[in-house]
Amino acid sequence: MEIPLAQLPTATAWARLSPHWPIPADRDLPGQWDAKVRFFQYLAKAWGAISDDSYRALCGDLRLFFDWCRARDLPVLPATPETISAFLVDQAEIKAKSTVRRYLATIAKAHKIAGLENPVLHEDVTLSFERLYRDDTSEPDQSEGLRWEQLKVALSNLGEGPRSVRDNALMRVMYDCLLRASEVRRLTLEGLSQDKNGYRLRVVRAKKRSKAQQGVIKYKYVHETTAAAIEAWCELAGITAGSLFRGVANSGQVLEEPLSTKGVNRAVQRIAKAADMDPRDYSGHACRIGACQDMLAAGIDIGRVMLAGDWERPEMPAYYGRRLSQDQSGIAELSRLQQR
Repeated sequence: MEIPLAQLPTATAWARLSPHWPIPADRDLPGQWDAKVRFFQYLAKAWGAISDDSYRALCGDLRLFFDWCRARDLPVLPATPETISAFLVDQAEIKAKSTVRRYLATIAKAHKIAGLENPVLHEDVTLSFERLYRDDTSEPDQSEGLRWEQLKVALSNLGEGPRSVRDNALMRVMYDCLLRASEVRRLTLEGLSQDKNGYRLRVVRAKKRSKAQQGVIKYKYVHETTAAAIEAWCELAGITAGSLFRGVANSGQVLEEPLSTKGVNRAVQRIAKAADMDPRDYSGHACRIGACQDMLAAGIDIGRVMLAGDWERPEMPAYYGRRLSQDQSGIAELSRLQQR
């Protein structure tokens, strides 16, 4: 006996995705109903278990693929290698290589969740992807880094209103602690402490390669001027406990809810604009990237840079530092030592 989808414990997932499921074309295919049940049960359980950004990306990618299939009367679960190859051809005309690669990963994940064979692994799909992007030399979209000299200029131009005072403290904390935007909402006033070595802030890391390390607590260095900026913000906002950074309404009222990831991104873009930069080039990772670039430019060894940013491997800090001025490179330093 079939279970009506409305009775599945998937209210949030169903509301997000069900209008985009191409039911007319695939309703009677073998295994389809069980696949749908398993898939939507997973989405219900995943809500709140994985990060909001990951959940939104998963739903957004699948919504795009579902709509594409429905417009062509093609089945989704399971999708055939031919369907995915055709989808790749369409998307390659308008999307970057990194985005299309993410779509493939999402489609593969959906099939795994539904207990179906993964069509993304088929050789036809692999060859289609390689053929489409064989000559592609573009770099993945990446936020520019907000370096300290830029931050100083921008912070000196801020006003005295609640949003400006908050942004001043926020940028300093994100720079000192090399924070991702998604980690800001987990910061609390109780997490700020002081000992004989100075100030430190408790940070719950939101992203780790190993699931066992997700949510791990780190204690990060905070400069005394950053601690003073935090104090000024909390005094102005009347914060005595709980979330450290909160939303500020246009009226200047400080809200109770933690600052959202989108709110962090908007704050970064305001600061970039104040530094006379194009705000579209900057995201919530900008302070993290800028701090990494400043450390590399200062000659701090890669091991300590990795420790500061909680990177397990050197590839990411090296990638962030790839655009540093040539006179800050290792060979430039060697040339100076050799007096060439």
